Amino acid sequence: MNYYKILRLNRLVKSERLKIFGVGILYLFRKRYLNIFFDPNLTCNFKCKMCYFSDPDYKPEKSRMDSDFINKIADNFFKYALKLQIGCGAEPGLFLHNDQIIKSAKKHGVPHISFTTNASLLSYGKIRELAEAGLDEIIISMHGTSKDVYESMMPGAKFEKLHEVLKSVTEIKTEFKQFKLRINYTVNPDNIDDLNSFGDYIERYSIDILQIRPIRKLGNTEYSDFDLKRKQEQYSEVVNLLEEKCKKYSVVSLITHKLPELKLYRQTLDIAKYTYCYISPKYFGVDNYNPNTATFRQHLKKNNFLLHILNDVFLTRNRRVEASQNFGNYDVEI
Repeated sequence: MNYYKILRLNRLVKSERLKIFGVGILYLFRKRYLNIFFDPNLTCNFKCKMCYFSDPDYKPEKSRMDSDFINKIADNFFKYALKLQIGCGAEPGLFLHNDQIIKSAKKHGVPHISFTTNASLLSYGKIRELAEAGLDEIIISMHGTSKDVYESMMPGAKFEKLHEVLKSVTEIKTEFKQFKLRINYTVNPDNIDDLNSFGDYIERYSIDILQIRPIRKLGNTEYSDFDLKRKQEQYSEVVNLLEEKCKKYSVVSLITHKLPELKLYRQTLDIAKYTYCYISPKYFGVDNYNPNTATFRQHLKKNNFLLHILNDVFLTRNRRVEASQNFGNYDVEI
């Protein structure tokens, strides 16, 4: 399954009512509709300036899943997953049982499995183990293309280590044809100039997907300049050039062309409300769900999941509301 073709289709279909109705059909017939974002642990070895881990008052939650609970999560959720992303707000490289998660997801037939990491704890051997377990995609977060900017934005990171990992992934991809490399770059007013050099990475390494994500406020962070909108002209120029480079090298691009305002908004009708599923040692997909007391489907049925979908399809008034999250705001070019 090409997950990025599904993302593109989601962007092309403009009617949220139609998309939400489709989710209802998939739910009714027990088909896959979930995008699962899975943090098996809630710690990180970095304090990146744009991340809430850089907040001096933030106290990381030390809970982590054990093997038995991973199996419980898998039995409850993976049969409904279109995509499983290991690593969302934390660093999964600190977790010891990622191969178990990947193998379990493969056992349950999850079509697309990704692993998001700062790459600092990866070696050639560890990357190969993930590929052998069945990982479809490794997503590396990097927020600078030069040594100074990269290490400044990601305190604790080593520029040389990043290139070591990129080289290892490029080599391993020659053997594991399904294995993809994606780069996530969060752009801010201080690292936007570095984007001009990203084309060199596309030429040097076997990158399959590039995501460029404008900075947004996620908690209290060390970095505080969120007014990227003033850089719209410069931003548009560089991302347009990068998009052309991506087309030349057959790289899928996920790019937000129009920079958001400081305040984010979303529509009350939003398919992400039904397909976005976050799982961690402290939260299990939806509010008030405990996998020790009921199956996920039993919980949805008890809480009238299908009725909520029908209400949105036929009754809910669609309007803009202020929101702290903004999903799917990318132009997908394949």
